[in-house]
Amino acid sequence: MPLAALLAATAAVTAAPRPMAPDDTYRLASMVSLEVSPDGRTLAYVLERADERENAFRHELWLADAEGKNPRRVCRPSDECTDPKFSPDGKRLAYLSDGTDDEVQLWVGRVGDGRGRAVTHVAEGVGAFDWSPDGAKLVFERDDAPERKEDDDAPWVITGTQIERDGEGYVDGRRTHLWIVPATGGAPTRLTRGPSDDATPQWSPKGDWIAFVSNRNADPDASDDTDIWLVKPTGGEPRRLAANPGPDDAPVWSHTGDRIAFVGARRPNDYYQTTHVMVAPVEGGAACDLTGALDAWVSSDNTVYASTPPARIAWSANDASLVVTLDRRGANRIVTLPSAGGDATELLGGERVYGLVRPSAATLRLYFVRSTTATLGELWTAHADGSGARKLLGPNDATLAARELSTPSKVVARNGAGDAVDAWLYPPLDLDRSKRYPMILYIHGGPQSYDGEYFDTGLENQIFPGKGWAVLRVNYRGSISYGETFARAIWGDWHTREHEDLMAAVDAALAANPWIDPKRLGIGGWSYGGIMTVWTVGHTDRFKVGAPERFVVDYLSCYGTDQWHAQYVEELGSPFDHPDLYRRLSPGATIGSIKTPLFLIANERDGNCPPTQAMQLYQRLKLRGIPTELVVYPDEPHSMTLPSHYVDRLNRLIKWFGRYLDAK
Repeated sequence: MPLAALLAATAAVTAAPRPMAPDDTYRLASMVSLEVSPDGRTLAYVLERADERENAFRHELWLADAEGKNPRRVCRPSDECTDPKFSPDGKRLAYLSDGTDDEVQLWVGRVGDGRGRAVTHVAEGVGAFDWSPDGAKLVFERDDAPERKEDDDAPWVITGTQIERDGEGYVDGRRTHLWIVPATGGAPTRLTRGPSDDATPQWSPKGDWIAFVSNRNADPDASDDTDIWLVKPTGGEPRRLAANPGPDDAPVWSHTGDRIAFVGARRPNDYYQTTHVMVAPVEGGAACDLTGALDAWVSSDNTVYASTPPARIAWSANDASLVVTLDRRGANRIVTLPSAGGDATELLGGERVYGLVRPSAATLRLYFVRSTTATLGELWTAHADGSGARKLLGPNDATLAARELSTPSKVVARNGAGDAVDAWLYPPLDLDRSKRYPMILYIHGGPQSYDGEYFDTGLENQIFPGKGWAVLRVNYRGSISYGETFARAIWGDWHTREHEDLMAAVDAALAANPWIDPKRLGIGGWSYGGIMTVWTVGHTDRFKVGAPERFVVDYLSCYGTDQWHAQYVEELGSPFDHPDLYRRLSPGATIGSIKTPLFLIANERDGNCPPTQAMQLYQRLKLRGIPTELVVYPDEPHSMTLPSHYVDRLNRLIKWFGRYLDAK
């Protein structure tokens, strides 16, 4: 190596860690899929990275041995490859990829022989899939063919209750159904049909049934009440297995094929209720609720949002117990549950979040992804009883070692109802307690999610402290992981209790940390966090600057333009019958009281919080002379899809907050 290059490399290794910056978005990787081969010797996993050159989030499929060593990439760098599944004999790997065209197809290859080949060639693309137990076939989701072409000038014709969905656009009446294709490729055959979506197919161990999830109510758009259904691989009329009044999801067969475990809920359109691990006998009979007494949510595999698919339940080798992750007070834990009912046993817990928990029956080991406030996407293993946990792979080790990170402290406040309100305070880097620093109250969305013991890839928790500003993250009432009563406290009466909890946490942080300057407070958040930002500055002027993102200000005008009509009606009643309630709960009702400069962000194709809501607030603030600015990101749904927009957004937040918080 030339001397200059050697010196540069040495300097790069020994350089002092620097604060995180917006463009670190391009340097982090999240593990979003994990599978263990039937013999326990091979791991398949998917890393998601932001590609700066392509301006896209890319997904890389990797294979490694059981110790996470000898990694080899399955797909070409230009391919999107996700959702790997080993064949029952472990010799082949199926996965989803766009490796042949722009549409996602189902691919199959021999383990160790590269990418294999596509076994489907359908214009509408492929979704979730599963192997037949003999490895000869695969069942998969596929959208119906559209009646209009994508570049067609014909009008959209809406006939259902739902007008559009975030990330999908206008709902054109097409449905998703199940198809079967030979594992060697060929013409797929249709398995289900009708006016409902059929999803998440799971082939039984004996090969005699395929379980799936479907909402077959008279109007599927008016309710989230999905059920677990069974259909013969040869077709015929499906049979409903489990039918809670609320949504049922994530079915998994026992090894003997006599029972199905799934995640269920008791009420429709109720986003505050806990989810339950349930087991239903295939030959008929009532489902057994294994977690009803635990007052806990089944965790999501990759996020803490209750609206995302729940974590996969795993049966023990003898079907006597189940392994699952349950949320708890800003973190979660891995537990086992007797499959016939009984007390839960905690395997792994602590101040961290677990995901993608995959037991290996062959080696009696657990594999899982672990995150803390300072680590992200680490692959770990442990014995089946949770002992001997150790890290195998850290895709972000080098990046995070070169960054100076803010380590949060726990702040516990009390609200008027006597509840403990947990918050995490991230101090500014190089804190000098003899000085005073700004603090930003950054509010999580949902509201059915939580902040806590994990690395937030939004990066606000680290980038703002790098600029000399503390960050406070609060689990206000409405947050999950604290039991159903705490979450349901805001049912049908939004914002007042959340506001009380947020202010209680701010006061507790100020009282315990004299280095926080109460005259230099900022506030922000997106989705429900943006809504609460607007509500809060309409009820107090203690914040110098606010930055609400992707939010709603008027529920009456939003009804029918977003995707939440069923929740509105369930909680608030019809807007025709209760217009005054809709107005009273709307954050925009107090726009006339807002004195705080507000800088607004909206996404053009947001079906969750439409950009017209931000437009209303912007123009009203402008006419009142309140300092404001509106940024609209083109072609973006509620959650941004282009890395360049993530980075641009963070740079704008730094500029806006800095303009007011750095001025003493």
